Amino acid sequence: MTNGPGHDEVLEALEMALIDNPFLRDQPPDEVARQLVLGGYVEGKPSAEIVGEAMATVVAEEQAFGPDVPIEES
Repeated sequence: MTNGPGHDEVLEALEMALIDNPFLRDQPPDEVARQLVLGGYVEGKPSAEIVGEAMATVVAEEQAFGPDVPIEES
């Protein structure tokens, strides 16, 4: 069982946080997790593992679509 937010919630929060603070992509996952909480993007601190997975997803999306293309879900 996990106490923090799940991958999808962290991914959505990370995408918003990166718009506000692009320098987060250069931070380690544990610091990004802390910033997501401090910035009010998530409630409850996500695990560094989930943040790392979400960061990898963002990188993969950027490689597939380019960093200037917003990722929209229908």
